[in-house]
Amino acid sequence: MPSHGSPRPLWALTVFFGLATTVFIVWFLRVVPPNGCQGPPRPGVSALLQFQMARTPQDMEDVFGRPSDPCRAEMVAALDRANTGDLYGFIPTYGAFLLCFLLAMMRDGGGSAARLGLVALVAGVGFDVLETATQLRLTRELPGSPAALQALAIGSTGKYAALAILGFCAGATMYARGGGAGRIAALVCIAGSAAALRGLLSPPVRALLGTGTGITWIVIFLYAIATLVRGDRVRRDVLS
Repeated sequence: MPSHGSPRPLWALTVFFGLATTVFIVWFLRVVPPNGCQGPPRPGVSALLQFQMARTPQDMEDVFGRPSDPCRAEMVAALDRANTGDLYGFIPTYGAFLLCFLLAMMRDGGGSAARLGLVALVAGVGFDVLETATQLRLTRELPGSPAALQALAIGSTGKYAALAILGFCAGATMYARGGGAGRIAALVCIAGSAAALRGLLSPPVRALLGTGTGITWIVIFLYAIATLVRGDRVRRDVLS
């Protein structure tokens, strides 16, 4: 059952924080190098994503190069800048974006899937803080201790797994809320999360991790805009 109170302010906040999240993503595209210092370029896998998924000293060297590599200082500076912005700006912003969406859905027919999504969001944000704080530590002690690399693995794997679960939940809420277009959006949202999960589990298709997550968030953002513009609740019995 939807909660009491109009969901419209929450839809407006979802759109606002969605726009702010988009600004951060554009900023990341400008400051994050497309590739690490060593190793062949991997389309769709930025130096930041490569750093997030580093598990061994060799993985760290692929990102930052050897101590004598002139690329190292530039890479450390670029990724420290990105991770500082991530920790103090991006995480709170995208967290608010997804939180407002899920709260709006709880008021507007999203069902129990929205509540499960909230649990996934809290877990994802917590893991993201661990991941990002660990990255800022690792750049000061390259290539990093086994304990720090383990913390990075826990943080990054937990974050992306939780966000994939949240995406499945978001799709389920869209489907439950009804409407032909809403159900199409739900299927695209779920497909994006499935792609992200595959990218997390399979290194050869790692680029799907960012692409799938991006698709899910774009669908959530557009869905919020459409709901806010329409200004009414799409009933479950409204079919295409």
